[in-house]
This record gives sequence, structure tokens and C-alpha cells, in this order.
Amino acid sequence: MPSPAPLQSSHSQPSSIPAATANWLATGRHMTDSRSVIPAAIDLDQPRQGITLEGEGVSSPRTLLGLDLRSDCRLTDHWVRGDDVTAVYETADARHLRTTAMWRLHPSDEGTRAWQLIASAQTSLLQSDSVLAVVSEIDATDILWGTCTDGTVQWHADPSSDATCVLLGRGGATGSGDTSVLVAAHPSDARRLTVRRDGNRVVVECWLFSTELEKGVLLRSRVLAAIGPAANAMQWAGHLTAKFAASPPMLTT
Repeated sequence: MPSPAPLQSSHSQPSSIPAATANWLATGRHMTDSRSVIPAAIDLDQPRQGITLEGEGVSSPRTLLGLDLRSDCRLTDHWVRGDDVTAVYETADARHLRTTAMWRLHPSDEGTRAWQLIASAQTSLLQSDSVLAVVSEIDATDILWGTCTDGTVQWHADPSSDATCVLLGRGGATGSGDTSVLVAAHPSDARRLTVRRDGNRVVVECWLFSTELEKGVLLRSRVLAAIGPAANAMQWAGHLTAKFAASPPMLTT
């Protein structure tokens, strides 16, 4: 399989796409989801925060699809194109990891909002540690674990090593008058899904790229996050997850 084409600096010219026609509105390195009634924004200088959601009476903002490179990193390039915000980061540690994060608007039904993070990794070393995590942090009291089999998502109250998604809510994941949050790794990409509590916060970590990375190889994976009404959370979250799981796997080289 041919090696991927190198990233060209011309990609980093957001001025080539008028801000008025972009689905992401760019103000410097701050990006806003123009379609969302819930304020949703990305600060490219803070990749671990990912997409920040404000409001709804939560004590702290919800952060979805943050990129945890396990090291300090620097932003070397970025651009906006249609449904995608793309940023390139290089780690400051000995791994020499070059990671491209593409935050993409994901199709969703009325009443829900969804996004993907498509992450890819390369290295200039002969071999390197490629492990990174996609992190989401949400105020939540309830957790449901989801397993996807034959296009159907089953929800469980108890943790499962087979789970590839979680549904988080406050006051009952199927209650009313609130919203729930879905975080789902693609089944063909998922390596490890962990959930832990940090005070009132629930931290979801989707660990990617467990294999050793070699020079000239591109690894790619993706994670989905969505927010929607708690009243029918298991229904909309199951539908979104099943469609996401049925999508073709990402190509790697």
C-alpha cells in the first residue's frame, strides 16, 4: 500500500474557505460549532479539553473528545474545512509523535448533537510508543455501559470489559428534564475503555494505538460523542452507536 501523502502547508490556509460558509466558525485558534444551540467550542491550544460545552446548570463545563498525548505538545498546523477542524500536534517527549486531530461534525437527529474525533499518529523514529487517549469529562451520577452485537446495542448497569460505549446522565440516564452524554469508540478501533470518578466528574478514557509505531506507518482511529435528551437516551444513543459501529474501519498504512 502506498505511503500517505505528506501534509502540505497549503492545508493550513483557512482563509481559502470563507468563514461565513464554514460549519465551524473560526476566531484565531478558537472554533465554534455554528449549528449547535448548546455552546460548543474548541480551543486548539488546549487539545486535552477537546469540545467544551457550557451551560445547563452543570458545575463545570463538559469536555468531550479531548486529545491526551501523555506529554506537552505544540500545535504546528491547523485548518478548517466544511465539517472538519483539523490540528497537527507534535509531542515534546522522546516519542517524537506527530498526531493529527480532526474534530468532525457528525450527523444527528433533531434534539441531539454529535461529533467525532478522528486521530492519527506518525513518528520520525524507527520505533515509538504510539499510545494516546481520547478523554471526555462530564458531571454525571449515572453510568450505563454499552456493548454492540449484530448491529444492536445492549446497555448494562455493571462495567463490562466488552463495552465500547458509555451513556452518562444525572438523576437517571432515562429520566426527564435533563440531557445525557454518549461516548463511543468504534468497535474495530477500540483498545481499552476506562471510566473513573473524580469527585462529581466522570472521566471517560478511550485508549488508542496499543501497538508499537514504526517510521513510515500511519495509525488512525476515531471516537464519537453526542449529547441529547435524557428522556429517551438509550434509544437515540443506541441508534447513533449502531450506525457508527456499522461504518467502515479507517484505513491505516
